[in-house]
Amino acid sequence: MRQLNSMLMYWRLASGLRKFLSEPITLEQCHQIIKHGLEDREQNLLGVVKKTIYENKSSPYLKLLKLVSCEYGDFERMVRSDGIEPALAKLAKEGVYISIEEFKGKKEVARSGKTFSFKESDFDNPLLEQQFEYRTGGSRSPGSRMIMNLSRYYDYAAYNGVTLAAHGVWDSPVLLWLPILPSAAGLVTMFRLAKIGKPPIRWFSQVESEAVKPSLTKRLATYYVVYAGRLFRTKLPKPEYVSLDRAYEVADCMAGLLKEGRGCIVETYTNSAIRVCHAARERQIDISGSTFVVGGEPLTEAKLKEIRAAGAKAINMYGGADIGLIGFGCADPVAADDVHHFMDGRAVIQHRRQVPFGSIEIDAFLFTSLLPTTGKVLLNVESGDYGVIEKRDCGCKLGEVGFTNHIYNIRSFDKLTGEGMTFVGTDLLRIIEEVLPAKFGGSSIDYQIVEEEGEKGYTCMSVVVSPEVGAIDEDELIRTILAELSVGKDVQRMMAEIWAQAKTLRVKRMQPHTTTVGKLLPLHIQKNENTRGS
Repeated sequence: MRQLNSMLMYWRLASGLRKFLSEPITLEQCHQIIKHGLEDREQNLLGVVKKTIYENKSSPYLKLLKLVSCEYGDFERMVRSDGIEPALAKLAKEGVYISIEEFKGKKEVARSGKTFSFKESDFDNPLLEQQFEYRTGGSRSPGSRMIMNLSRYYDYAAYNGVTLAAHGVWDSPVLLWLPILPSAAGLVTMFRLAKIGKPPIRWFSQVESEAVKPSLTKRLATYYVVYAGRLFRTKLPKPEYVSLDRAYEVADCMAGLLKEGRGCIVETYTNSAIRVCHAARERQIDISGSTFVVGGEPLTEAKLKEIRAAGAKAINMYGGADIGLIGFGCADPVAADDVHHFMDGRAVIQHRRQVPFGSIEIDAFLFTSLLPTTGKVLLNVESGDYGVIEKRDCGCKLGEVGFTNHIYNIRSFDKLTGEGMTFVGTDLLRIIEEVLPAKFGGSSIDYQIVEEEGEKGYTCMSVVVSPEVGAIDEDELIRTILAELSVGKDVQRMMAEIWAQAKTLRVKRMQPHTTTVGKLLPLHIQKNENTRGS
């Protein structure tokens, strides 16, 4: 049965690829797709909610809506009379929302005296035909199951197109430095670029298949897409392994393209971009005039400074596997990570909540999906992030398209991210509180993991160990953490492999950080001095 399902999956993927790749969209069509999405925003939301929630008896949201006596007619009246965001805010206040812990199935949903248990697959879009399946990360959990359907990337391609045009790099060739499956980052990026007629010139991957041992299905899928694309007259590059310590190879390739006079774009993780810039400066490789499109971790002022020092510029990308592509960087930003919110595809509001590992309160983002091509159906779902949402006329071309809402100073409250790899806080908790004390001594309050920026702008994780623990083998402690993080499926091995390559973990012998009220939290994100408004 599994073999039959795989054959059907590849047949659907081949059928979808033929149409997807044979009909690239122009920049003018990108503008039209966005224009229609913004004009039909309310109607699109109502259609998605009616079909995926009210006509789907197994929908988790239907149970919450019934608790507040909100029938479809009530929902429609609220949206049409109050607007999308005010209607969603009213529902959230009444308890119609899903926290990040509830969305991941790590916590029961308790509302109005009722308790529900949901699993991550309950949020899958029932309207979306599966062309391929992959999983997001989670150090000791199976991660979120994501359905890949090429119809999702029409909108993503449109966003990509107008963004490159807004930054004046529409005609520049593109390179990728993103992982192969089990990470979907490389393939997804290639799909949206190919759809606007800009398939990457080369695809570099930070991990190699031998190191992470992905499943046979995933190994085959990568090359299947590449060769099927060529069969359909779109030249898609085969992935080439370039480890993090060979970032100079990416810089060399960039320099070669820059000599042709059309510029060069590199889509990669933020830390990987900084590695290329450092390698270029150390080896005197001229990459000035290039553009990095970066995501996977926050683009801070310190990181942006490192990129600019090499003569390059950066376009920030904000999104998530579950939420989708949320925004690309403003051409006239007020902060390094200032993005235009793609409000035709998803709505966002904020609600006050306490962070999982302490008494601090933040205004968390709640996202709602507006398009039927979404992988997960979202109705006021937390992303695990918080920050600033602002309506502003910035004067750049993304604002002129109609994306007038900005999101910036974006930070996470439930996860740690480095080198584009994200480990959920609750998964790290067991290592800090159980594994390390059992092996190296001390207690749970003697250990802490701190996300901070190193001297060269890299995001790193400091494993803080109290001096009271006594002498320890620091290298063995790091090996222990990486071994625990790699337990599970191929996606966990891939994430741990990248952290190992990058030497993301380092040990600091000091007393763990405490909050302003004296609490010691197992996970701590060092605040950046340049962060505004959050």
